[in-house]
Amino acid sequence: MRNLDSRLKKRKINYEKLLKYGFEKKNEKYTYTTKIQDDKFEVNIIISNEKNYAKLIELENNTEFILVDIETSSGKFVGQLRQEYEEIIEDMISKCTSKEVFKSRQAKEVIYYIEEKYGDQLEFLWEKFDDNAIWRNKQNSKWYGILLTVSERKLGIASDKIIEIIDLRYAKEKIETMVDNTKIFPGYHMNKKSWITIKLDGTVETKRIFDLIDNSYKLSIGNKCGITGEKLSQKVYEYLTTIPEGKVVTYKQVAESLGNKGLARVVGNILHKNPDGDKYPCYKVLNSKGELAEAFVFGGKEIQKERLEKEGIKVINDKVDLKLYQWKKEGV
Repeated sequence: MRNLDSRLKKRKINYEKLLKYGFEKKNEKYTYTTKIQDDKFEVNIIISNEKNYAKLIELENNTEFILVDIETSSGKFVGQLRQEYEEIIEDMISKCTSKEVFKSRQAKEVIYYIEEKYGDQLEFLWEKFDDNAIWRNKQNSKWYGILLTVSERKLGIASDKIIEIIDLRYAKEKIETMVDNTKIFPGYHMNKKSWITIKLDGTVETKRIFDLIDNSYKLSIGNKCGITGEKLSQKVYEYLTTIPEGKVVTYKQVAESLGNKGLARVVGNILHKNPDGDKYPCYKVLNSKGELAEAFVFGGKEIQKERLEKEGIKVINDKVDLKLYQWKKEGV
């Protein structure tokens, strides 16, 4: 028998997914069975409030084949069985559970808030530190939040109590007045000139943390025009509809039309998610050298070239002469 409790310790079980996966429920116990090795063996996985375990049954004599759970057992046949057995367990865990490292009420509230408002989920980037995770802005891949489990001593507090904290971006010119080393701390493991740390233990009210998350998200964009999310995307798409036939623009131009040339990369990410290539002609947007996009969203650079040439725009060696075809909108 293989005890699965340690494997599921930092994971949240989705019971609906268990049923869809093939588990049967009886008296609050979920049981899954599947046959392997030409139906000679049966894998049983049991999930319950009391214990989570798996076992391999040899059907010929209806006894548990314990060798797969003994690390010192060797041999080609046992190795093959162990691998197939393990793959089934791992597949179930990956499809029916999710990471649940952070346990505090505020940490859970923060995770839910970010997922609901921004559609972002925690990313666990460090295998050796599975109690550290980040949120990144999908528009430019910049981090705007970090969730960690640390000792209070790491924050300069004379205590070894383990707590959950969140790191957030904050305006450099306001950091000194914000940090009080009681409720708000210098950014832990981050640039202390532009990050702050908050304990997720109720010291700071949840509503205020939400406001600071929103502020950090905006700072991650570096967006001086103050537009984010869907509104920003729509502004980009609307700009595309104003480009005259036979003319092109650059990513930087589109960004400048939004009031911040630093958003050029963000513009590129938005165009890659263009919902309607006919309504929003993203094929007219090129880089600063006039080059076509290798990963043009509607079929690659050959399709982009074809669409440009239909408008009389010459494309030579996958490049457009911006001196001839770049549109200069008045005031931009």
